Amino acid sequence: MKFLSEKSRGFEDPKLILIGGYGLRAFIPYIRSTRDCDFVLKKKNLNKIKDWFDGEVSIENFEQKDLSGYMRCVRIIKIGKRMLKVSLDFMEGEVTGRTEKDRVKIDDKFVLESWKIKIRISDEEIEVRVPSYRDFFILKVFSARAIDARDIATFVWKNGLPEGLKERVIEIMPHPEVFGEKLRESILPIIRDKRFLLSWRGTFMTMEFNEESRKQVMEKLSKLNF
Repeated sequence: MKFLSEKSRGFEDPKLILIGGYGLRAFIPYIRSTRDCDFVLKKKNLNKIKDWFDGEVSIENFEQKDLSGYMRCVRIIKIGKRMLKVSLDFMEGEVTGRTEKDRVKIDDKFVLESWKIKIRISDEEIEVRVPSYRDFFILKVFSARAIDARDIATFVWKNGLPEGLKERVIEIMPHPEVFGEKLRESILPIIRDKRFLLSWRGTFMTMEFNEESRKQVMEKLSKLNF
């Protein structure tokens, strides 16, 4: 992260917007352990970033299309007697999924509404750029994994639902119906599952989230009309 901050002049050139587990730290009071750093950025910047890493990391994946690009960088770090694989993921132009309809655009507003905040990584604080709450919420629903459902529940529990959500979904998702499908078919069923409470506590290592919290989150999410 320090290396990236230095190369990008404080995540400003180009604007690198941190998402994933580390980005969560800007919005919730809990830390979710992760070995990965995930960034989104505007199109036509990926080659510049790739050049930064010459000799520093292994480029495991590099793809560029008309509207999007993706790069995964990997480095093996020795901590004591253990070897850990740490990855950096960069998605430019769009965040894409498995099908042609699975797309979220990283538009000008996404970048303009991103903001700077200091987050703690290990025993230090570093200033990073993160998305607006609304755009991060959309990305979480779009991803729709079990870990994303736990993140979304925490978002809603601590911050409520984002304002202007439906309008923003239409702006940055070429197929906005996908948002509703992922919410109804993936996110809500995961949170309804009777095992959700235990999985949430195991992820965030706290007992603060309880059955009443889960019901409140479910009620709010069920009211979303997509």
